[in-house]
Amino acid sequence: MDAAKMHALACEYAHSPSEETLRAALEEALPLCALIARRFSGRGIDYEDLYQVASMACVSALKNFDAKRGLKFTTFVTPTITGTVRNYLRDKAQVLRTPRGIKEQGAQLSAAREKFLQENRREPSPRELAEALNWDVSRVLTVLSAQDASQVSSLDQQDEEGLAMGDRIPFVETGFEQAELRQDLKKALATLSTQEQQLLILRFQRQMSQREAAQELGMTQMQVSRMERRVLLALRKEMDTPQ
Repeated sequence: MDAAKMHALACEYAHSPSEETLRAALEEALPLCALIARRFSGRGIDYEDLYQVASMACVSALKNFDAKRGLKFTTFVTPTITGTVRNYLRDKAQVLRTPRGIKEQGAQLSAAREKFLQENRREPSPRELAEALNWDVSRVLTVLSAQDASQVSSLDQQDEEGLAMGDRIPFVETGFEQAELRQDLKKALATLSTQEQQLLILRFQRQMSQREAAQELGMTQMQVSRMERRVLLALRKEMDTPQ
């Protein structure tokens, strides 16, 4: 992490704001975002979520940095990122302490997500959800995290019979051994979006973990978990429906 280079690139963006200069400045500052995110990890929130919050705070700091004031960028951005991450942790704790808040905000979030899915046939990013709801991105992340912690079961979690949800999906059980089943599966897969098909390839063909698949798709692990659950249930329903 080069503080001098970070400052120089932040100044360059301040003098000549563009997507290119912003990207260069952000890339140089990302190690600082990672450092701060790790400092707050281990408090019940995934590091990836903290890193995303820190990165977005860094973008905001870059856009508000006034190079003419003579302040070093690291001196300006560090408390900004730290404060944003700390507030995110605080807000999440508040949401977790108010079940009614989870239910009401979660319902709004779910409705926005379903509408986006219907219109775009892919999972929305936290920023897209924030724009749809006119929320801060940190609020979206907070509600998503709390919602998952209280409501969403992992596909890898075993049920009362000792089986994971993936074990109950026909194509996982048979391994495509029967020609008829392969044909049904092919038809069912055709109903999925490109992103949904890519997720299945990463998870079941390339044997990636949800965390690895999330990194590959540019999503959070929470989003991958929800998408995978929805897609597998949709495939099962499609394959169980008489043709």
